[in-house]
Amino acid sequence: MSNELTVAAMKRGGRYNWNNQPERLIYVGRNWSGNGYWHQFEKVGKQGVWCEVLDSELHMLEETKEST
Repeated sequence: MSNELTVAAMKRGGRYNWNNQPERLIYVGRNWSGNGYWHQFEKVGKQGVWCEVLDSELHMLEETKEST
């Protein structure tokens, strides 16, 4: 069973992070950004787009799991 993210699985306002990395991201949506469609993320605690990811790069992200 694969835990890789897909375009269909992305949720606006959902929380994600790069695999095994501490930065926590909030999904803004898939938007046109000058040279194509990108998945855009804000960094938690910061306003504005912090990073943009192509469909083909979603496998490098994971849904943030709540800490217990």
